Amino acid sequence: MGDNVYAIEVMMVQRLAELRAAGARAALVESGRGGQRGVATAVGAALIRAGQWLARGEAGAPNAGVRVAR
Repeated sequence: MGDNVYAIEVMMVQRLAELRAAGARAALVESGRGGQRGVATAVGAALIRAGQWLARGEAGAPNAGVRVAR
């Protein structure tokens, strides 16, 4: 590849425009899906809810369930 900085700059500007357009298309498709979530998102949300549910009874003790080595 030559040292033509202007040509390289023009190619990079075009490539960035293509990538931005592809990202905009992907975002548009995702927004049109009606809020479907992936499996990982659903599992993560369920784990967070389970952790909050388990921690409800231990709200008064900041280190409840933590063993201290003596």
